[in-house]
Amino acid sequence: MNTCKLCLLNENIDGVIINADGICNYCSGYSLYKPYGEEQLLKIFKKAGRKRRPYDALVPLSGGKDSTYVLYLAVKKYKLRVLAYTLDNGFMSELALRNIESALKSCGVDHIWFRYDNNLIYKLYRTALLHSGEICGICGTAIERTMLKVSEAFHTPLILLGHSPVEDNSFTTEDLYDQTRIKAIMKQNPGISASDMHRFLIYPNLNFISTFILTKLGRFGKKINPLYFIDIPSDREISEILVREMGWNDSSASEYTRHFDCIAEPFTNHIREKRFGYSRRICQLSNMIRLGELTREKAAEILSTDQKNPDPPFLDVIMQRMNLSQADIQQAVAVERNVFQDDVSAANRIFALARKILKRHKH
Repeated sequence: MNTCKLCLLNENIDGVIINADGICNYCSGYSLYKPYGEEQLLKIFKKAGRKRRPYDALVPLSGGKDSTYVLYLAVKKYKLRVLAYTLDNGFMSELALRNIESALKSCGVDHIWFRYDNNLIYKLYRTALLHSGEICGICGTAIERTMLKVSEAFHTPLILLGHSPVEDNSFTTEDLYDQTRIKAIMKQNPGISASDMHRFLIYPNLNFISTFILTKLGRFGKKINPLYFIDIPSDREISEILVREMGWNDSSASEYTRHFDCIAEPFTNHIREKRFGYSRRICQLSNMIRLGELTREKAAEILSTDQKNPDPPFLDVIMQRMNLSQADIQQAVAVERNVFQDDVSAANRIFALARKILKRHKH
């Protein structure tokens, strides 16, 4: 297939066009990422501090690199009063657990764990995989809902997220986190009751518009992505900071280690590559090339190393927890793209369009 000369994107990927010079539309139209500005971030923090709440901000901490770096910034650089929180998604790595404990000890902050019943969460994962071809929508929704509940309970004016410009585009048109879509998927399993969905969603009637309104009214903390406001170090430099300041232990499995916190991430990437013909890894590494964090040659080497094994790591563990057979995996791989897209919430569609037109910042 035709592949970009500057990054790793190819014409098999949705929305990618290679021109006559062998350059993709993402590289040819790329301009260096410009942060919103630290001054704006400081104003947000100052306003939150004036509310005189027990905590200035909630920091969801996965044990991954970006969320740990956000905790470092919040506590050690910006001196915020932070409440940390972690959702145990049922697939946390041992390394992530150790890094969470080290980070909490280093920062001296309060921390809350949230765990769903295993029977419930694995049943939801299995149903999502078999009928929609992925499980990340369940995990992402679980993080968002439990995060909002903790923010509401402790009246945190801010929620500081670890989203990074490196992962700005994953090249999928599927609305994985849409609640109406998730409900439609779960209806494929008669063993999942309305009570189960209420337990999982916590706010069973929430959508993007009502979330926005409730945030404006102060019921939920305002979501902020600090890494979009500042000049962030490279992936390697962030690792060095975290080792020095947070007792960090980096993964030895790959030189690109943003998602080692979840043992299911390589599995979901594997299923997606089988379904779509390309993986998130290609998209993430290509973003890093454009940001100047990696050369194309180094990115290709990392990708090649990660793809040497035909099966993702921890496959047996993941199959056992979700009660999967090889036939189930083949069923997931065969799921067509954009399945259940007709079930996406109309309110969410309207909000996404309005935000695109009106909002100054996308994150």
